[in-house]
Formats: sequence, C-alpha cells, structure tokens
Amino acid sequence: GTEGMVMSFAKCCRPIPGDPIKGFISSGRGIVIHVESCKNVTEDRARSERWIDVQWAEEVSGEYPVEIRVEVVNRMGVLATVAAAVSEMDANIGNVVIEDRDGKYSMLTLTLEVRNRQHLAAVMRRVKALESVVRISRRRN
Repeated sequence: GTEGMVMSFAKCCRPIPGDPIKGFISSGRGIVIHVESCKNVTEDRARSERWIDVQWAEEVSGEYPVEIRVEVVNRMGVLATVAAAVSEMDANIGNVVIEDRDGKYSMLTLTLEVRNRQHLAAVMRRVKALESVVRISRRRN
C-alpha cells in the first residue's frame, strides 16, 4: 500500500488541486506528484511501472505555489497594480521576477499561492482585465 509514503509536489510543473495528475514512485523521496502534461511525465513513459494514478481528495485545503507569466506595458506602478489585483482575489504573491523586454514591455514571473485551479483562473481573469497587461499564462516547464 501507499500508506505512510511521503508525498511531495514536483517543482518542474507545480500541480495544484484540479490539475490532472500522476504520481511517480521515486526511491527515497516517496511519491512525487506531477501534472499529467508535464514533460517529465511524457519523457519518462519508459519507466511506466513507476507511475501511478493519483487524484486529488474531494476536500483539499491549503495553498499551492504556481507560477504565472504576465507580459505588461512598462508604466509607473504597473507591478503594484498587478499585485493589488492578485491580493484582491485573495491570493498571495510569494516571489516576483521582472525581465525587461525592450523598454516598452516587461515580463513578470509571479509565484502565487492559490487553493486550486478555479482560484487560479479567477486570479488570472482579474489580472488579464488590467489595461497594462498584454498577455498572461500559467508557466509550464
């Protein structure tokens, strides 16, 4: 049985509740949970006996880190505007990386703490509605 096995979430794809997931039985690290579409899952089919079907419990609580990429027009206070929209939707920002694109645009990579896919979708819709946001996507490996 899998009782007493340690579960952890893969950093490569950062699964959140609602994502279709697969478990990988790793020696020494218990079961590592990946999003089904993760490159590591598709490339690792050869070791299929190590992959197990897993699913989220009905009631999952807690906050899960997920990365989103937001392309914005460089304006004064644009990061503050994005951060305010995120916190308005009751999500925390754990980390922000800003890359300048060409002076006119910047790419923000935000690590958010969300409860599940619906929560993430709501946050993304809210941020996408900001006029300085050009595009937004969930970061995949």
